[in-house]
Amino acid sequence: MANLKFATTVLFSAVLFFNSVAFAQQDAQEGIKKAIEAHGGKEALIKAQQYKRTSSGTIFFGQTQKFTDELIVSLPTKIKLDIKLDTKENLLMCMEEEKGWSIVSGFPIDLSKEKIVELKDECYFLQVVNLVPLLGPTAKLASLGESKLGNTPVMGIKASIAGGPEVSLFFDKETNLLTKAERKGKQSGVEILKGVQYSDYQTFGAAKFASKETHFLGGNKFVENKNISYTILDKVDASLFQKPGK
Repeated sequence: MANLKFATTVLFSAVLFFNSVAFAQQDAQEGIKKAIEAHGGKEALIKAQQYKRTSSGTIFFGQTQKFTDELIVSLPTKIKLDIKLDTKENLLMCMEEEKGWSIVSGFPIDLSKEKIVELKDECYFLQVVNLVPLLGPTAKLASLGESKLGNTPVMGIKASIAGGPEVSLFFDKETNLLTKAERKGKQSGVEILKGVQYSDYQTFGAAKFASKETHFLGGNKFVENKNISYTILDKVDASLFQKPGK
């Protein structure tokens, strides 16, 4: 009889556990659906998986520097970043699938495997914050509950795609807009907590994007992008990702 009671208790506990997991998953899915609508809807965000983004800002790493940049993205595997520093230096990196290159001292060189990993991680992160891939069958979601970002009440959701790294997403409870995202990732070969805060949303095309982003490394402010503007692209010219000289 004691063994029967023990087995019944274990079974009942397991049922409660799996029900709570199912409810948490359902809450998270509903939260993502609301967020997608708040950001312009599914179709608008699918179109916004190819875009050109420009901004100006400040790098808070070592010596503080002002910059302007242009980012071209074609998810899930193409990214090109061109940064012009106020010191007249130009930093350019590009990745397509498993290959990448940069310009150093005016000459194109292949990216290291380490840098390719970092850029692939960045593309993955941009997929997650696009939100639409989180409706797919390979997505895993879990509610992180309510908290506050400053004075703003937010709802947290932990998300991943196809077994990739988990990203914690925090949405404004009132507007359902993304206010913060963070995950562990590699920076110069070292694993560190990376975070982005989003604010000053505007509509570009039919989708809503933050026109200001503040990036953090290990809790320290790293980069601040302002005056962000997006151009949604119907098609990205393949030549943009080709290594010069080819």
